[in-house]
Amino acid sequence: MKIVIAPDSYKGTLDQREVAAVMKASLERLGHTGIMKPMSDGGDGLLQSFSNEGYAQITVNITGPEGETVEGVYYFKDGTAVIETAEACGLHLITSSNPQDRTTFGVGEMIMHAMDQGADHIILGLGGSATNDGGYGMFMALGGRATGVDGLPCGIFNRDISKITSIDTDSLRKLDSITLTIASDVSNPLLGQRGAVPVFGPQKGIAPEEVELFEKMLRHLSEKALKVFPKSDPDAPGAGAAGGLGWMLMNLGARMKPGGDLVAEKIHLEAAIMEADAVITGEGKSDGQTLHGKVPSVVAKLAMKHEKPCYLISGQVTEDLSDHFTAAFALAETEDDIQQVMEDTSSYLEKKIKEIFSK
Repeated sequence: MKIVIAPDSYKGTLDQREVAAVMKASLERLGHTGIMKPMSDGGDGLLQSFSNEGYAQITVNITGPEGETVEGVYYFKDGTAVIETAEACGLHLITSSNPQDRTTFGVGEMIMHAMDQGADHIILGLGGSATNDGGYGMFMALGGRATGVDGLPCGIFNRDISKITSIDTDSLRKLDSITLTIASDVSNPLLGQRGAVPVFGPQKGIAPEEVELFEKMLRHLSEKALKVFPKSDPDAPGAGAAGGLGWMLMNLGARMKPGGDLVAEKIHLEAAIMEADAVITGEGKSDGQTLHGKVPSVVAKLAMKHEKPCYLISGQVTEDLSDHFTAAFALAETEDDIQQVMEDTSSYLEKKIKEIFSK
């Protein structure tokens, strides 16, 4: 059989490309043909979904979340750049900084570099960020300006937001000639109880007693931004993505699209499924949320459209999803198995593939 392999990552163990590679090797030992189409919903690992699609990998020195120089990677092909913003401001780049001492400046640098390479469409994945600056650092990197008391220029870090008395866009890089697309499934607004800080701040190191401080900074930035971005909407779904980076990108003209649908379109997943006999998808843990725009649901819908069997193989499956997949399998069949599976995911995955596809 020819089988399309379209998993998301098994978070904490294997990324989506590694999962797909294990599945492919296991299938081919059984005499099948595996077509790798690693997937993402716009979160961590977006670049892995484009690794087999003929994109050039471009490496650039940029400003990291703590202000130091880091090496970031993005993909480029035929005028389209794919940027995973965590390359510039991700949690994996943090050493010991306070959340106030972080910036998204490097994201703006990556955007400008891609434009200088000739990009007319930039896709941005917002997963895995360590920042809560409402995209302020990115705005500054793109030529935006912020001034404080006595007209002195403000710095580029989160802590500098509270010092702003005015911002202006006179020197802002013109983005009218390009299309900015945000690949994300986050629907949170910028502010409020469902906003960027209360929901995502704790995982970035914001202590409970600091939430109000960071919320106040974002509200202050939003009020100042309204004067130069009259259509700014902090309540827009997705404005709270990546610590408010989604909001600033929308101020700059970006459109948000469900990440799974966008990735499937760009990697030509449907065409591959049409030519296959079956499809495999999966993720670290599948439950009721899986059906709401997560990778397996996107893949399953395309498989169903073309009447192809779709098998879900995830690290854990905690709810009955049998109505949505041909069959659903978990590597960890009981709670007691979870640690062992996480320590040797590849072996468990190989065993499960053999169990399903050697019959």
